[in-house]
Amino acid sequence: MKKILLCFLLLLFIMGCDRYKKMAIGNDGPIYTIVDDSLWAHIEDHIRPLVEKEIRTPQIERIYYFEPIPLSAFKDNHFAKNLMLITTLDRTDKTSQYVKRTLPDTAIQMINRGETYFFPVPDKLAKRQIFMVLAAPDEEKLIEYLQTRGDEIFQALNQAFINRQFDQIYFKAEEKALTKEIFDQYGFSIRVPHTYMILENNPRERVLQLGRTNPFRWITVYWQDGGLTSVLEERWAVTMRHWLSLNYLDGTYVEKRFLTHRVVNWGNRSVYNIRGLWGHPEKTMGGPFSSFYFYDGVTDRTYFIDVTVWAPGQTKNVYLRQMELIASTFFTNENVLREYIK
Repeated sequence: MKKILLCFLLLLFIMGCDRYKKMAIGNDGPIYTIVDDSLWAHIEDHIRPLVEKEIRTPQIERIYYFEPIPLSAFKDNHFAKNLMLITTLDRTDKTSQYVKRTLPDTAIQMINRGETYFFPVPDKLAKRQIFMVLAAPDEEKLIEYLQTRGDEIFQALNQAFINRQFDQIYFKAEEKALTKEIFDQYGFSIRVPHTYMILENNPRERVLQLGRTNPFRWITVYWQDGGLTSVLEERWAVTMRHWLSLNYLDGTYVEKRFLTHRVVNWGNRSVYNIRGLWGHPEKTMGGPFSSFYFYDGVTDRTYFIDVTVWAPGQTKNVYLRQMELIASTFFTNENVLREYIK
């Protein structure tokens, strides 16, 4: 009984400490990386392409990018949102010795057995932080890992970003009454963040638009009854986006030469997506957009959900990805509504 009580008190102590951890600071892009210069010189060309993905907004913006720092700068950066330590077990330099000391014996054993070389830890030194250690027995094994499984690093960073953004977007408050109002009227809704409001509500045209300022962000939903085989085609999506541009987005246009196409998963739902740029024929305006389209069997409708950003002079990729996450909360099930309203 005494042992159980001690364990319980220890758990409370750990949870209590975690509650009062400092919030991670800085931008979402940089990955502050402690690694010996000689090792970094050998792996840099292998690891950067795996992680430093780009979005055109219209500037080329890297989603994440490495910022190698000396060990002496760790203290100044240990509350950053993205931290990474890299070494090999056969190295003896001071930086590598420090990195190895952060690994528990069980991790060292896993590395030696070749089971895993990558250890992502959420909220280790600060809340909403991802702390990653990458270590292999030697340089050859490290490069082999990067060539075969290195995408795990991007996936860990991206999942940390998603978790962080959901916390930030819905941390203080969300417009639950507005979420319910939309569902009651149309049989679908999204989790509406605080400060978003309805800009257009046109059931005749089957268009609903929400937005906010500072910077300007718009979410536009269009729907029509039944499923469309053409919804599988990028051409249909571009035509739909052009129609929305002319009628509900101030007569803007789509820069077709910069369009990209992909399929994403919203939970169990596969969704088609195009990303691209928009501009205005008369005003000095432009920026990125992202449009999602899919068929929903619950409502027997085809939906087209567009998110658009106008943030002159600012980094835009985080705003765009934030809005993509908001769009991904789309639902047509009343049980989901009940959970949100709680």
